[in-house]
Amino acid sequence: GCIISGGDVDRSVLSPDVLVDKWAKVEESILFPHGRIGRNAVIRRAILDKNVVVEDGAEVGVNREHDLARGFWVSDTGVTVVPKGVRVKAQ
Repeated sequence: GCIISGGDVDRSVLSPDVLVDKWAKVEESILFPHGRIGRNAVIRRAILDKNVVVEDGAEVGVNREHDLARGFWVSDTGVTVVPKGVRVKAQ
């Protein structure tokens, strides 16, 4: 199962062993197994592969230029893909 510890998950698919921490927001996204979403993190229209850790306060899918600068792939329709094992730091 997953643990959603005070975060908000809306129109998303979470795989087993995903943790969404307090005050985090996950919208229209797919999170693969063993993902960790830190406090106050925002995930919007994104696909996070296995073992992705999004640190406290980090954002994915909010700012296209920031996502591209970090080496993430962003589709023409605005879906951000984070490869497996990546640790997303707050900027």
